[in-house]
Amino acid sequence: MRHFLICALLIVVTGLPVEAQERVFVIRHAEKEAGDDPGLTPAGVHRAHRWAEMLRDVGLDAVIHTDAARTRLTGTIIAEALALEPVEVGRTDVVGLVDLLAFDFEDADVLVVAHSETIPAIVERLGGGPGAKVAPDDFASLFVLGPASGDARDVMRLHMP
Repeated sequence: MRHFLICALLIVVTGLPVEAQERVFVIRHAEKEAGDDPGLTPAGVHRAHRWAEMLRDVGLDAVIHTDAARTRLTGTIIAEALALEPVEVGRTDVVGLVDLLAFDFEDADVLVVAHSETIPAIVERLGGGPGAKVAPDDFASLFVLGPASGDARDVMRLHMP
């Protein structure tokens, strides 16, 4: 029931998908293991599947993740559940990601799976303004950036229950 309510809220608050509407959804990778390029813990795999359930009815056109194992696994789990082919970008290449969104996914609703240290820059560069901080133990935040209006976007921060 919680998943249904969150999906309904996402659809109502961000608007129903319409032609030429671009929304960007940004999450941090799910819970990670220890190590240099860690994968996901069992809790992280579970969370990635929960993200897929929550985002199933949003109408995503693409899932973009970084080249780190934890974001790749999170993004791949979500993309496969939504029958999408994930797209990979460099972990720290925020400018390249923003260019990719602007040129290749201009009219698309996209999920970006990133890192706590890059999410603030991603949200700000996409017109959402500063302040999108993600704590080291926060794997449950979802930033929803509405369609661009000039250089600015409305940003909503939701939390997975």
